[in-house]
Amino acid sequence: MIDINTYLEVKLEDVADFERAKKGKVYPAGSSYIQISATRGQIGFLYEPGTIKSKDVVIIPQAGIDRYYFNIILQRNINEFINKYSTGINIQEKEIANFPIQLHGYVEQVTIAKIVRQMDNRYKEKESEVENIKQLKKGLLSKMFV
Repeated sequence: MIDINTYLEVKLEDVADFERAKKGKVYPAGSSYIQISATRGQIGFLYEPGTIKSKDVVIIPQAGIDRYYFNIILQRNINEFINKYSTGINIQEKEIANFPIQLHGYVEQVTIAKIVRQMDNRYKEKESEVENIKQLKKGLLSKMFV
């Protein structure tokens, strides 16, 4: 049985490596990134290796941390972090080290990541259904006035 109420409260610098994204550099799948220039707290995740814009900081969790789970925690805590560390519309790169991270055990991490992935997939399916219905409606309305 998993216990989601037991976790360590740590800073990002203790559990991940981070750097300002370099133009043209390919980062590994599972990397997260946070926009620090002209930001409102945008967070991204690389599902496959790829490049990242230079206005972002790339974050790569240490071994033993589920990377998707880590991205979920970043999304969960971004507003608190922005409120505390933003300077106007920017975040200083060095301040990313202070990002608060709640770190569950590995089994809990994998379970949480699996559940959130399932919810994300379900959400995408429903979005697709809504878009298909909108297209159907548009087509039927156009045929109504032929």
